Amino acid sequence: MKPLISVVVEGYNEEATALSRLPDTVGALLQQDFPLDRVELVLLGSPQQTEHWKTLNPGGQSFFQIKMIPVGPEDCHYWTLKNIGGRYAEGEILAHIDSDSLPGSHWLSSLARGIQSGADVSVGPSLYRTVRQTPDSPWMIAAALPSWSQVVARNSNGREPRAGSIMGHNVALRRDVFLQHPFRTPRRSFSSVLMYFELVRAGVKISFQAEQKVAHSMTCRWWLGRKHFRTGWETYLGRSADKDWPRVPALEKMKIVEPVVIRMGQVCQDARHWFRFAPVVGMSRARTILFFPVAVLASFAARTAEMVGMYAVMFAPKSTEHQARF
Repeated sequence: MKPLISVVVEGYNEEATALSRLPDTVGALLQQDFPLDRVELVLLGSPQQTEHWKTLNPGGQSFFQIKMIPVGPEDCHYWTLKNIGGRYAEGEILAHIDSDSLPGSHWLSSLARGIQSGADVSVGPSLYRTVRQTPDSPWMIAAALPSWSQVVARNSNGREPRAGSIMGHNVALRRDVFLQHPFRTPRRSFSSVLMYFELVRAGVKISFQAEQKVAHSMTCRWWLGRKHFRTGWETYLGRSADKDWPRVPALEKMKIVEPVVIRMGQVCQDARHWFRFAPVVGMSRARTILFFPVAVLASFAARTAEMVGMYAVMFAPKSTEHQARF
């Protein structure tokens, strides 16, 4: 007998950002409305991390089984850890989440429903949380708009949302599909986007499940100074990594003004997208309208940080590379 779902959790963010700890993620998995005796938990980290996790006995006897995989320093990077976890996993479905993220109570049941309904991949909305703010806070939803909302797209009928991207911390795939299309392993944050392009070209069916929610830990300093600065800094690398990366050839010839035009254009896109994204994650129509100025302000702040990142890689790539690390 084998598990239906293998949940792969890497400890990279636990060491890299220190925003949250593995026990919080495991605790949220224990609150799922899905039978955990059908779930395998695969934990990957440095030898020091795995030895510490053993003393915590994460999950106890609740899961089908728990595997702890110590990984040497040469392979202890985010995307490499996820790929290794996929190879060790035994479940029919691979579900990826980060050690600084909390799954909503319907996370497992939603992704299982998406895959069992005929999809090869299932994605859902990602939100933020802080020590003081819960994921359903309008402030956290507004902060998530420029960061994660691209995963929500619209069908041609304008009603049901569809998947518009993939997030490495909130995605489930049939194991055979994942083994054919693993994450690419450059030490950059956009490998999940490259996976999305590859899966779309391969004709893989991707399902969007509104209840497949994950709350990623954040601080304002990390959100602006690391996450969105890095997004801008990596723009030129992303263009060279995949032919389907969005680009405006005319703007590429105007290097000095391109960052301003692209990022402020995205503020306008975010403003429109707010009225799609907010209802999908459970915000009422009245609150969506009320917090629209907050969403625009959050988008402007994030896109400005990305603009700064683009100028940083243009004029001082070596001295700003550490700040854009992933």
